[in-house]
Amino acid sequence: MEVRNHDFPVVVQAYEPSNKQDVFIAEQVVNTQAEIDGFTLRFAGKLIKARSMNDSEKERQRHVASRRDPSSRSGSYLWIFIVLLIVVLIGVGFYTGWIQKTFNISF
Repeated sequence: MEVRNHDFPVVVQAYEPSNKQDVFIAEQVVNTQAEIDGFTLRFAGKLIKARSMNDSEKERQRHVASRRDPSSRSGSYLWIFIVLLIVVLIGVGFYTGWIQKTFNISF
């Protein structure tokens, strides 16, 4: 299944074909052709349908994506904590004289 680049993101759905009605199996929002290919491989032999996202779905997708950003902020907090810990350890090392003795530093 090929989708034009300007149509992304799209919703891809898998159905189990039956005599009376197609039975819904899975749905995924995809942003690239590679994600579509992966979805169709996972559900090989099933009926695959693609549809454009409506405005409310796009807004919800943006909201979900914006909630993922705080995880990167927590990573920056970790780096700030590590740097502060190193600064404190160096300060304690100078205060106790351990750094001066260990590295033979005299003032």
